Parts: sequence; C-alpha cells; structure tokens
Amino acid sequence: MFSSRKKDVTMKHKHKGRILRVKTGYNPNSSSVGSLIPAFLALSAGAGAFSIFAMNCLNVIDKHIREKKRQLRSDKKA
Repeated sequence: MFSSRKKDVTMKHKHKGRILRVKTGYNPNSSSVGSLIPAFLALSAGAGAFSIFAMNCLNVIDKHIREKKRQLRSDKKA
C-alpha cells in the first residue's frame, strides 16, 4: 500500500518542469513585428495626410505669389 503511493508521488515530481533562466524585457510568446504593424499603418496614414496638407499650403502660397507678380507687372505697365 505504501509503495504504490510513494510511486505516485515520485511520478508527479518527475514531470514537473523547472525554470532554467529568466530573461527580463523579452516575451518569447509575442511577435515584435505584430506589435509594430498598427503603429506603422498609423504613421504612414498620418504622413500621407500631412503631405496632402503641405502640398495644398504650397499651392495656395504659389497662387498668392503669382497674383502679386501679375499686379506688379500691370502697375509697371500703366
């Protein structure tokens, strides 16, 4: 009776795992690339929106400069 109980106890301890080493700041179960994809998408969308805004601003400034040039040329002719 005692020998079978002792055998069950030792079998439980044989299959128990051990911690061999601890690495801090590192999660081997997650992908670092997967966590960067949403940030990359957000930044690329933001860069696209900013470039459209910047190009529109430059277009307005260009129109304003061209209008001033036309006014100066017409004032010199008159």
